[in-house]
Amino acid sequence: MPGDPVIIIGSGLTGLSAAVSLKRRGIAVMVLESAARAGGAVQTTHENGFLVEHGPNSMMAGEPEVSAFFREAGLDDEIIQPQAKKRFLVLGGEPVALPAGPAAAVTTPLFSLRGKLRVLAEPFVPRAGADEESLAGLVRRRLGEEVLSRAMEPFVAGIYAGDPEKLSAQHAFPKLWNLEREHGSFLRGAMRLRRNGPAPKMVSFRGGMGVLPACLATLLGDDLRCGARVESIARGNTGWSVAWSEQGRSKRAHCAALVCAVPAFAVPQLPWSEAVREGLGFLERIGYPPVSVVALGFRREAVRHPLDGFGMLVPAVEKRRILGTIFSSGLFPGRAPEGHVLLTTFVGGARQPSFAALAEDDLERLVCDELDALLGVRGEPVFRRIVRWPRAIPQYNLGYGGILSALEKLEAAHPGLHFVGNYRGGIAAGQCIRNGLRLAEEIGARQQS
Repeated sequence: MPGDPVIIIGSGLTGLSAAVSLKRRGIAVMVLESAARAGGAVQTTHENGFLVEHGPNSMMAGEPEVSAFFREAGLDDEIIQPQAKKRFLVLGGEPVALPAGPAAAVTTPLFSLRGKLRVLAEPFVPRAGADEESLAGLVRRRLGEEVLSRAMEPFVAGIYAGDPEKLSAQHAFPKLWNLEREHGSFLRGAMRLRRNGPAPKMVSFRGGMGVLPACLATLLGDDLRCGARVESIARGNTGWSVAWSEQGRSKRAHCAALVCAVPAFAVPQLPWSEAVREGLGFLERIGYPPVSVVALGFRREAVRHPLDGFGMLVPAVEKRRILGTIFSSGLFPGRAPEGHVLLTTFVGGARQPSFAALAEDDLERLVCDELDALLGVRGEPVFRRIVRWPRAIPQYNLGYGGILSALEKLEAAHPGLHFVGNYRGGIAAGQCIRNGLRLAEEIGARQQS
């Protein structure tokens, strides 16, 4: 009905971005969030002078629509860029800086002479056929086993906490996959893209990533209902009807467009009608490995390593018990008190899921032992914060294309229903914002036609 709001269930970055964009277009919107706060996994806490990110520590910014969105939200003055430039990979129990240019790539100890020659031969590797290929298969075929195990595998662990043997190259890393399809070579494609313009930049916010959802929540005002528990979702002749309870009161609203913006594993838990529920089984195929975030603060003199970089990633071939560590206090300002450092370590993932479930004291000891061995961290931490994500990051594994097709068919069968989130269109914060903005544009165009 005219004047009915667009209802969005879930207030992660995708849902919030869509809601704010719709509101700016003059379209009424209502966001229902079951938790007491908005933002989903994007949350920042400040304790004893330490700033801890519960979810993403940064995001890539570069797409014009996302940059414009930040500017319109009044966030430009809050955006900060990294202080550090180096990135480290662990080799033989020591963090080794990734090469910063062609000359360094020739001399880096990260890869053998044979491995380097294999990379130089990449432009001569023929394209693959049309069959779906894992990320590991693509990288192994074009760059060799050494680059896969020493570089791509830890990179994947840092982004997806996933397994490159299972991830779909086409869907998990579409830009890399397209380099071969469009240019015939990673190296040739990368050089051509570099000539086309600057690469996206890593950014965060002075007060942490939590500034972003907090700002969007403020822009929404009363259109965001936290603590709202959805009790029924029904399709009628003129659209959708959603009932929920809020502060002990039952409420109901109608809408022509309903946006489901909760994680994939939470979608079937919503009170759908039978007609929708029976079509949701395919979402169970999206895996979410567990990850524990262990943020530890130390006095600066207790750490031997200069911490002059973003952090370190740990390849599986090193047989360590962590996925990697961000040097948080060296990456962005204001992350630790004067004379202290903050190290944020990730444990578990598809590689070692059982470690993520360890008791807090055991988890802290495991991380301290690893940091001692790799960075020379001595003594007990002066600060500790552990955040657990039993289902951390959706995996775009082989067969993911079938999941996308099933989502499209489900939406086509139920007009006005939209499914969004980091399980569709990219897991990164910037991708979630972009997808929310594009959905708002789509809904807005339909309502104006």
